[in-house]
Amino acid sequence: MYLPKRTEHQKIDRLYDRNEGQGFDLNKKFKPPVVYILNHEKFRKSPDKNRVGSSKDVEALCNTFNNLNCRVKVISNPELSDVKKKLKEWSEKQFTQEAGFVLCILSHGFLKETILACDDKEYNLDDDVLFPLFRNPTLSGKPKILIVQACKGKFRADAKKMNNEPYIKCYSTSEGYVSYRNEAKGSIFIQTLCEIMDQYGHKKDFQTIFKYVKAEVQRRSIQKGAKQIPSDESQNFDAPFYFGNYVQNA
Repeated sequence: MYLPKRTEHQKIDRLYDRNEGQGFDLNKKFKPPVVYILNHEKFRKSPDKNRVGSSKDVEALCNTFNNLNCRVKVISNPELSDVKKKLKEWSEKQFTQEAGFVLCILSHGFLKETILACDDKEYNLDDDVLFPLFRNPTLSGKPKILIVQACKGKFRADAKKMNNEPYIKCYSTSEGYVSYRNEAKGSIFIQTLCEIMDQYGHKKDFQTIFKYVKAEVQRRSIQKGAKQIPSDESQNFDAPFYFGNYVQNA
């Protein structure tokens, strides 16, 4: 997949574009969201499960979010104990100054939001990831964005519990289906996401950007003869969230 050269992001004047009276005021006191990447690439007990090409997705994500002034931290080849340790850390960490929280998970996946850690042990996207974040009072009311590059089952296509917390879970595919990854270039989902965020991240809200991503991944995958349809699930994530509001703080 051809990716055009990244251009310098346009700087904007306004800090946060919310309708008056909606949600809390993300003002100049807030920093760009922090971005963490759980990159499950090498499975030491099962080398046949190694996710060759995942490093390309990590590279693209780092470039994209760095250009949006986000601090990006990569956790390489985490086992289940590492994942739980990190989630406990994040559930207690002070994110008082940050406008939100972004977590990218790159791994194998299965039905019912199950993710595979690098020791072949499974964890659940809700119980083990999202709910611990809900417990952090400094993230209360702030957007929590989960970007998941993983299968959600074995089918190949021709084609909730906390009432007030705003979150969106963005999946590379739909429930029950595989997610495609090129060993040389990375996954079609992450590469498309980063390309579109590079193009629109400074001027369009994330919800709109993900609509573009879903349509483009579907179009490109059909061209390659293997239809893939990204999906998302959100709650109380109605007000537009602009990463580009923080580009001016470089």
